[in-house]
Amino acid sequence: MNMLLRFFIMVSLLKQQLKQQSVSERLSVETLTAPTVRRYRVLPHDMGFRDHLPNYRYLSFIELNVTRWLMACCHQKGINNLGWVIAMQEMVYLKEIKFLDKMTVSSTLAGWDKKYVYFETHFFVKSQLMGVGMTKFVLTNKKGKCAPEILDMIGERLNEVIDSWNQHQVAIKSAKSAETSKTTNAA
Repeated sequence: MNMLLRFFIMVSLLKQQLKQQSVSERLSVETLTAPTVRRYRVLPHDMGFRDHLPNYRYLSFIELNVTRWLMACCHQKGINNLGWVIAMQEMVYLKEIKFLDKMTVSSTLAGWDKKYVYFETHFFVKSQLMGVGMTKFVLTNKKGKCAPEILDMIGERLNEVIDSWNQHQVAIKSAKSAETSKTTNAA
């Protein structure tokens, strides 16, 4: 419930802020890659039973930041009804985030290819890095999947982390396919 409330507050404030901005024809790389930074206090309904922020809540905070970024980009381009669907997400937890901690969540566009958009998110308490998340997603509209070009992300802009992450995903899929084939052939 808390995330839903935070989402509606964020959307309402963002809509008010965006009313004052003008629409542009193209999004610059600087605009696309500008960090989306939000601050939160970890409240009781954010907590897990082990007295710290549970894994799934990190992913919810990432979703809030990516949604905010997408809404701002769509407004600047004059695009309505552009959504996104997560294709892959991974977290590296460095330290526990505790009850009532003031947390800063900073998400940055890390790159894109012809199909996917990649985000890197850092979680801080004070100036201490607590966790890092990677998110890979597809843009969508009423007709289905959209290429990142819809937001002026032309061609590919990848880095070593994205390449390595994608190779890992391919390896996992290959291993699962090989395992399924062995099971099918054995039967």
